Amino acid sequence: MRKRIKTIQSNLFFTYSLIIIIVFAVFVTFFYFWVSKLIKDKAFETIANLSDSTSDKLDIEIQKMDQISMSVLYSSAVKDRFMEYISEPDKTAYTLYDENNRKYAYINNTKELIDVLFAIIGPNRPVQQIYLYGFNGKVFGTGTDNRQQNLSVSEKPWYEEVIDNNGKKVISLPMKDEELSKFVTQRGSPYFISLFRVYFDNYNVPQGIVEVKQYYDEIFKSIDRNINNRSDDLRIFVYNNNGDLIYPLKENASEKDFHYFRLKNPDVNQAFSITAINPFNNERELIGYRYSEYTGWTTVVAISESKLLSPVFAFTRIVLLVTLVTLFLALAFSFFAAKKVTVPIARLHKAIKSFNLELPVVAYPIELSSDLYELEDLNQAFHKMSIKLKESHNELMISKQQEMQARMLALQSQMNPHFLYNTLSIISVMAEESMFEQIAEMCGNVSDMLRYISSDKSPLVKISTEIEYTQKYLSCMKFRYGSKLSYSIEIDDEMKEIRIPKLIIQPLAENAIKYGTYREAPWNVRIYGHKTDNYWQITVEDNGIGFDGDKLKAINEKIEEVNKNGLIPSLELEGMGLLNIYIRLKLAYKNKMIFQIRNNIDGGAVVTIGGST
Repeated sequence: MRKRIKTIQSNLFFTYSLIIIIVFAVFVTFFYFWVSKLIKDKAFETIANLSDSTSDKLDIEIQKMDQISMSVLYSSAVKDRFMEYISEPDKTAYTLYDENNRKYAYINNTKELIDVLFAIIGPNRPVQQIYLYGFNGKVFGTGTDNRQQNLSVSEKPWYEEVIDNNGKKVISLPMKDEELSKFVTQRGSPYFISLFRVYFDNYNVPQGIVEVKQYYDEIFKSIDRNINNRSDDLRIFVYNNNGDLIYPLKENASEKDFHYFRLKNPDVNQAFSITAINPFNNERELIGYRYSEYTGWTTVVAISESKLLSPVFAFTRIVLLVTLVTLFLALAFSFFAAKKVTVPIARLHKAIKSFNLELPVVAYPIELSSDLYELEDLNQAFHKMSIKLKESHNELMISKQQEMQARMLALQSQMNPHFLYNTLSIISVMAEESMFEQIAEMCGNVSDMLRYISSDKSPLVKISTEIEYTQKYLSCMKFRYGSKLSYSIEIDDEMKEIRIPKLIIQPLAENAIKYGTYREAPWNVRIYGHKTDNYWQITVEDNGIGFDGDKLKAINEKIEEVNKNGLIPSLELEGMGLLNIYIRLKLAYKNKMIFQIRNNIDGGAVVTIGGST
């Protein structure tokens, strides 16, 4: 292979440019990955700190509730008065005077119990409500709701879990309490978090259950504040040990809300951070986990890596802009530095531009008036090249003519010989019967079809053009088979302007007629198509005998061979057959193509093609 001749100016130009590009590319690449690593490490640290602080704040809120419950459990004043409240005296031995004294003692005991519980809650109100449930059905409320009620505590949904924990704290899921919300006017959310413990008497015998309630919004206000104060796409989730979603509050949580909990290794209960792909938006995310032994809650903090690294992307764009400006200045410098030796080259360039292959080559090289040996040698080489180029041009023209002839032969071989023979036969019979209008229409269709096939303007055409060509083909077949053949074409208007590979629908219609006529008439061919948001799809079906099992297997094997090896096998399926169509769809749409072949349940073959819009 001969070495390509280069000018001095191009050598200088490309040498300087390549050096500058390599230096800046190495610098930008190194800086990008270095800064990206720093930011990512800092992000992991930030996420870990944020998950730790969030989990600690939630622990503090739950500790406030737990301290209240423990104060109630270990308060002798509460214990004595609550035991008096739930006791059932023997009324048969009471006189009227005793009954009045009992009522007075009961009212006084209730008042003292309320005072003690309010003192435990305190003026800062770390919780909003305390309920004392007796196993005998009595309920004593203090806080927002100060009612005394009678209800069966064993019917509560949390009863079994609280009893099974035998005095240990139980933290509920967010629960809606419409009754308690009636006593609150300044808040809109009816959701609360409750903490339960079993209540024991002085002999360690269970006597009831203590419930401490706090507003859901109050417990998770620190998380809301963290999210609202950040401009990036920060997401925080809180789950309990069962994987139930605690935060954010959602009545109908979807699958994506539990994605982060499923990523967590159930055997790892320590703080850690990972990177993972979110399957719901296909974004890589940085995720931090913190498990609280105290609450049993897992706090998850997640942020999109692309948004986290957006400052790096912005800086990279600035560096690229500076690189381009610097490169432009360097190229300008190299241009002027090389211009001193490029005046003779400009004359040679002018001669090259004026060279015309249609004109005869001059016998001698042009005069450069240059004292540079390299340029004179280049001039001589150009003259020799001109002579050879003229010879190559003549050979190329001959090859073009031969190629055109070969293309026409290939196109003619792709036409169905039986179709042309039958068409001429039909035209002959119609001429004998003086059906001149039908003959003219049929000849026009055949002429248009041949013109369409031999056209080489573009490999892509509009769907409307391909359908029009298919319509003409079906019309010709209608002349041949008459009422035995029927067809329908239903294509959405919105997809007619889409450009698709040429000669991709008509061969399917031809295939449907060819194999559909193997059975007795009537024969029907249906072509229909529609467009989705991202794809177009066209289906051709017939009511023939359908695909033979062996032939269908052979087609699928060749398709698998194309997908596996990327090689185009020899086309044995009638030239423009199914495999031909599959390969052209594959080349045009890659993996975003649609190609399905199957047999209809009621008989006949169905072929569906399509691609991205």
